Amino acid sequence: MSTAGAPLVSILIRSMDRPTLARALHSAAAQTWPHLEIIVVGACGAAHRRLPGNIEGRPLRMVLADPARRLARAEAANVALEEASGDWLNFLDDDDELLPQHVAEMLAAARPSGERVVYGRTRVLDAAGRQLGLISHAGNHVQLYFHSRSTTCGTLVHRALVDEGARFDAEFDVHEDHDFFVNCATRTQFVFVDSVTSTWHAQAGESGCGFGANDDPAQRAQAVAKIRDKWEGAFDQWLRDADAVLFAGQQYLKGGDLPAALGCLEQALSLRPADVNALNLCGMANLQAGKFDRAEQLLSAAVQRLPQHAGLRENLELARRRRAAR
Repeated sequence: MSTAGAPLVSILIRSMDRPTLARALHSAAAQTWPHLEIIVVGACGAAHRRLPGNIEGRPLRMVLADPARRLARAEAANVALEEASGDWLNFLDDDDELLPQHVAEMLAAARPSGERVVYGRTRVLDAAGRQLGLISHAGNHVQLYFHSRSTTCGTLVHRALVDEGARFDAEFDVHEDHDFFVNCATRTQFVFVDSVTSTWHAQAGESGCGFGANDDPAQRAQAVAKIRDKWEGAFDQWLRDADAVLFAGQQYLKGGDLPAALGCLEQALSLRPADVNALNLCGMANLQAGKFDRAEQLLSAAVQRLPQHAGLRENLELARRRRAAR
């Protein structure tokens, strides 16, 4: 493959030398993008197996920052950032994988305002290889108040952000990627590519940030609260943008994430109490959440403002039936 004119992409793998590392490496090497390097940070120290200098014709470099000890996730990520030579950087955990077109599709996306983060959809698989769903969708920085906007494997970050000082915060044992993406969001807009280009094996690993046995809700809530506190100023700015908050709430409602949808849509109503769209969407979110009194209140207010709208009247009647049947 000719690399002429193609930016160099660094695929960065924090490895605990799991058996799945080979799968991750092969998925990186199988990229259709012609110009890339693969860097593996041996986060488990000297016990990590030695790796060859290339894989399937792609340059492969292993880094042991401190052979005597195990590196924390954020620490290993920062080692990878320092070692990378690419114009664009893409993290890949050693138990996840990229689809062959991932890098090419991300870099083919239009970036009208010079956006420096590009992300796509990630399919989520359980331990048996069954698809649980998809992660990531169109949105804005408001989403970062609730979740990371994308998976680490599904996201390319421009090197300029690292040159400006964006790093992983060693204060985070988990959700260090969420914190890192908030850091990036204070510096650039993101571009979403509506294509599935990576795979997250969500029940693998031990972070507590996945599904099934790899799920620790208390740990997740603690980390998100810490992120909200750290980035309070940025979140305050983003959550005052009524259009952005309303759009994020609508996307969460479509995706079935009711807690995030309610958080966004109630916030949108606090900014625009008479907005018919916000009243309707927030009413339907409350209805789906089983909060029938609040749903009827909001949908009644929407109908009062637009009484001839058949869809609003139907939603109100539905809320009344659900309330009567409870």
